[in-house]
Amino acid sequence: MPIQLDKSLIPIPLPEKLILYAVDTAHIVLATEPISGLDEKALFKEDINVTFNGNRYMIELPRKIYEFYHMDEADYTIMASEINPKTIEILL
Repeated sequence: MPIQLDKSLIPIPLPEKLILYAVDTAHIVLATEPISGLDEKALFKEDINVTFNGNRYMIELPRKIYEFYHMDEADYTIMASEINPKTIEILL
């Protein structure tokens, strides 16, 4: 299930693959490279696909993540990290 992200919100170009970390019941982290510590602590980790369409990134989340977090019903915020520009945080 894809989520859309405007290109202007991300300070760096995204690669075709990201690493998804399900951190807890309220946080998902998308990273361009492995994050020390999250590899061991994350509830779930998987490589995901990214495509570019116009001025938007389409980030393909695994169905089980999309459904677990009820992303079709829940309000969530997507933001690029100011501390680590190579990560995107999804707060539910």
